[in-house]
Amino acid sequence: MVRFCTRHGHQRGAAYFWALMLVLCISLGIGRLLNNVVKTNQRAREADLLYIGNLYKDAIRQYTQSTPDGTMPYPEQLEDLLHDPRYPVTRRYLRRLYPDPITGSSFATIPAPGGGVKGVHSVSTRAPVKVAGFPPGEEAFATARSYQQWEFSYTP
Repeated sequence: MVRFCTRHGHQRGAAYFWALMLVLCISLGIGRLLNNVVKTNQRAREADLLYIGNLYKDAIRQYTQSTPDGTMPYPEQLEDLLHDPRYPVTRRYLRRLYPDPITGSSFATIPAPGGGVKGVHSVSTRAPVKVAGFPPGEEAFATARSYQQWEFSYTP
């Protein structure tokens, strides 16, 4: 009987083991990369939410400040910011109704005490990534547990 004896016979499967380790390291790296991409996209959507929310807040402020005597100071609906029904000529405070960047759907409105709309907020229940570094007037966003608590409203 002939016995085949290799010099490295006790190392069978070593290349397979190292190949599996390489696949594991690549998988972990791709997982970390995808996590970073998701966080970066969420931060970009948060920045868009802050920008668009402030556009709505500023449009409602302009609408309220240009209110003629005897009319309701807040818009009845967000569409009134596109074409002010109180004036015979076209007055625009927004170019279009922007969607919520977090959900892609429309914003939820915040009702004014005397009727109308005094602001908007997101309908998303996701937790925000940004928790510090907010501009003046938005410091309350730092303690928000979801984007629903990021309210963009104007109170004269």
